[in-house]
Amino acid sequence: MAAEEIIETTVCLNCGCEYAGRYCPQCGQALQTSSRITMKTFWKSAALSFSRLTPGFLNTFCGLLTHPWTVIRNYLHGHRIAYSQPVTMVIQLLLYFTFIYTVLGNIFDVNFLRINRDESPLTAGNWLIDMILSSDVISKIAISCLLAFSCYLTYGKASKRDYNMAEYLTAAIYMACCFAIYSNLLKPLSLLSPAFTMILTIAIELVIGTIALNKAFPMHPRWKSAITWLAFMSLNILFLGALGALIYYLTN
Repeated sequence: MAAEEIIETTVCLNCGCEYAGRYCPQCGQALQTSSRITMKTFWKSAALSFSRLTPGFLNTFCGLLTHPWTVIRNYLHGHRIAYSQPVTMVIQLLLYFTFIYTVLGNIFDVNFLRINRDESPLTAGNWLIDMILSSDVISKIAISCLLAFSCYLTYGKASKRDYNMAEYLTAAIYMACCFAIYSNLLKPLSLLSPAFTMILTIAIELVIGTIALNKAFPMHPRWKSAITWLAFMSLNILFLGALGALIYYLTN
């Protein structure tokens, strides 16, 4: 007669549930969780947290840098496992570029993170505007909402609503990330010529943004695509003008 198999059980340190296995069935905490925090467990936990934050980052970064329309098209059509989610990508870019330019700033004694920010005329007078403009995450999402709404009104109408507002917002946030990548990569040039860097950044954003729109949301014939793009740009100029007037009213 075979001896009965002895199953070892343990008590979860988090919820007190007695169980056998690698993870607690009640709260999901791992069996290997130590009752004390040591230097080994601290850095292991930090490494695991970092790895959970960054899956898909490199693939998304390279894709947005070279062909953002492919990232948008793939993500909208369900190929999502290889990419960072849009809002997560915003946070990742903020984290990594802040870290990189903090290190470079300490090496070269330059505050890269404050370049051009102190010159903004819109940061005084209203707490809400100050909060939005001072937060890269909030400002990018706010601008993306504006672009997404413009896309929905122009490209959505022209394509007979093939995409909904949430899908245009996803595309807009990815494009905001694409623009942020180029803006941050060109940031060191601002030390030599801020005006030239700003013009170059705007030119790159216009060219890449136009290509991305035409490839992510293709239309035929070409004249229809051109007219839709003109309507999209005109609507953005109108919205930005109204937004500028509102900010001026709130800050004066």
